[in-house]
Amino acid sequence: MHQSRLSRHARSTLRACLLSTLALLPATPLFAQQVGVSAVPSAQRIQWDADFPLEDGYLYGGRLALRFGKWVELQPFYFLQNKAKPDATRGGALFGPRSLGKSLDLQHYGTSIQFNLSDAAVVPFARLGAGVLRLEPDSAPRQDRIAVSAGGGVRFGFAGLNAEVYAEQMGFRMRPNTLFGPDTTSTENLKTLRNVVYGAAVTIPLSTMRSDEGNDGGLSGSTAPLELFVGQLRYAGAHRLPDLEVAGVRAGIDFSPVFGIRGFYWRGVNDDRDGPAPVAGFGGEAQFNLSTGAGLSPYLITGAGQIDYKDTFADSLGGKRVDKTAFIVGGGASFRLTDRLRINGAIRDYIMTVDEDLDAVASTSDLTHNTMLTAGLTISFGGRSTPSAQQQDRERSIKMRGMRASPDSLRMRSDSSRRLMQPQIQRGATPSSQWITIPVPTQGEVILRYGWPPRTMGSDSVLVQRMDGMLMRRDSVMSPSNTPPAIAPAGDLSAELREMERRLSTRIDALQRAALIPPPPQTVTVIAPPSAQEVVTLDRDAAPVFQRLQRTRTSDLRPYAGLGFDDGDVQFVVGTRADLGPIRPNSGFRFVPELAVGFGGDNLSVLALANVQYTFGSFGGTRTIHPYATVGAGIFSPTVLGVNTAVGSSFSLRPATETPLYLNMELQGINLFNQTRVLVGLSRNR
Repeated sequence: MHQSRLSRHARSTLRACLLSTLALLPATPLFAQQVGVSAVPSAQRIQWDADFPLEDGYLYGGRLALRFGKWVELQPFYFLQNKAKPDATRGGALFGPRSLGKSLDLQHYGTSIQFNLSDAAVVPFARLGAGVLRLEPDSAPRQDRIAVSAGGGVRFGFAGLNAEVYAEQMGFRMRPNTLFGPDTTSTENLKTLRNVVYGAAVTIPLSTMRSDEGNDGGLSGSTAPLELFVGQLRYAGAHRLPDLEVAGVRAGIDFSPVFGIRGFYWRGVNDDRDGPAPVAGFGGEAQFNLSTGAGLSPYLITGAGQIDYKDTFADSLGGKRVDKTAFIVGGGASFRLTDRLRINGAIRDYIMTVDEDLDAVASTSDLTHNTMLTAGLTISFGGRSTPSAQQQDRERSIKMRGMRASPDSLRMRSDSSRRLMQPQIQRGATPSSQWITIPVPTQGEVILRYGWPPRTMGSDSVLVQRMDGMLMRRDSVMSPSNTPPAIAPAGDLSAELREMERRLSTRIDALQRAALIPPPPQTVTVIAPPSAQEVVTLDRDAAPVFQRLQRTRTSDLRPYAGLGFDDGDVQFVVGTRADLGPIRPNSGFRFVPELAVGFGGDNLSVLALANVQYTFGSFGGTRTIHPYATVGAGIFSPTVLGVNTAVGSSFSLRPATETPLYLNMELQGINLFNQTRVLVGLSRNR
């Protein structure tokens, strides 16, 4: 009965893992998804550590491989072994007398990340994983140990499938003498047990990746996302801490549309929401997008971070807290506004401990699960913009209209030089068909359609012949009612062909005579095209900001440096702005987001603002001066929220050139000049 319950539990657990993962995948046909999906049934043998004397044995199970491009795979896994027994010679000494004649069931489940090191026929790979090793002896309560693994292998083609062999080291921590029952006579410390696993598997594709997803690895074509977010961290009850509201920023690189990495920094907000709380967090994450394009796009998150409790932090009892390291897993969804702008919502599980350090834990009972809910706005820079669905529909409609506009009779287009070849009409016949050869222009096309072809021997023949760069094809085509028209007599068909030759020859002669007549003199007016800079300027001013985001370039960036002053403290400030165009077409108000970091003083300061800038009329003759004013709001650490007011001017360093360069000087006040900054920077645009 116990074995039956265990088997049912194992099957239900595996089924739940598979269904939950598949439910997150986009509603796209299995053969054409952005993420490749494969089932990987596997068998592996484990050699236990000398201090954990179980008999070496086999574990059976598999993985569900989610392929995010050519190089990265996310692989949930589940393996099972029943009735594992202690080693007959050493088990009693290390496990204790309770282990004699006993056995246990093993389950190993979790998730691993695989990095493929090649895209050739033979693919070496490296793999890192984390999960739970569940030990269920038949004489004691089960124990769930935290297990981590690392290793590698090679994947290759075999008998029409992809096969792989691999080897890993899987480690966990426990006291072996407590496996088959409690041991009150020993004070043995936790042991780190390192076990060798090697196995083989086959890969069964359930879907393939789309090949039109743009860049797939490397920095060329990658995008740089910047996300501003707010949220709430809900501590587990064991920490005895209240929920904490946070605000922060994430930035990183998307190597492909489905995989990227992020670094993040957030700061807690006090109860009055008018200043920071003495808690901060920072770390890194990997993001796996399950879908791309328009609409809602779900994604998965995994990473690690640190929660930093400042010196002034005190809990409800007045106690201090030590900094905590956390593993981060979660998921979310983004909604695309444009190619460069998305709204995000996510939920993350911050897995950490209450008292011990994370590297000292051994069991899942030592961990707490703390929930962070966030919402934010993401702007992406660089890379290549992909056409929206509406743009793709418009392009397809134009192509279809062009095809429908093509005449069904003879059409000929000569090349720009109007040179025609000398007509050479040839005629011939075969027992089953008749054909002609006509000259064609170097560029252009000749389309020739005529009546229903005769049938021979009761079969539909297709004659394909290529001569002098021309392809003539006669296909047997059924009428809409699937009934062929009456077959014309052979004599009538020969007459039609001779008449067609005569008309074609007459048409070629007419075109040749027209080419020999000199054209009348024409008055040509040459208009110099505008410079590249003028084209960009006109295009930016004519497009609103959300369309301008799709064409952001490095020349739109405005890097700067300066000094910040706050109650006697001085900081060195570096940052950049991006001129993303007018709020409305041809408007004088421009959207200019900003990101800056300040060093020095008591704390590091981080500034992320959404600004609106207005430029006034110019003066100064050849050395043009453009004064401007800026207002904005966003996130500012250490005060969490910030309001920006600034005045400045741009000074032309290269007047009347095709590569303009401007010097920008500005006086910036944060939170009504509670902190004042003097900034100097350069830009390609005013």
